[in-house]
Amino acid sequence: MTEIPMKSRLPTRAKQHARRAMLAALKPFADELGNDTMLAVLAYTVGQLIALQDQRKMTAEMAMATVSANIEQGNRDAIAATLGAVRGQG
Repeated sequence: MTEIPMKSRLPTRAKQHARRAMLAALKPFADELGNDTMLAVLAYTVGQLIALQDQRKMTAEMAMATVSANIEQGNRDAIAATLGAVRGQG
């Protein structure tokens, strides 16, 4: 697989707000659906968003690299927040 150079950017306030709004919208369904189903629903939605990309600007490979990089960063941030809370920093 060809290495795709990734730009790393801190999220803007608008991106942070959009993320928080999406999480808040999911919250009422959390108990009914469970974590595994919510993950599946979000993955399905990401798949739909990938399909809507302009293929002249973003190939499927580029989209998957973006998704993968953001999943990895999200995991790192969640672990750091959990460890900070355990250590009394959060």
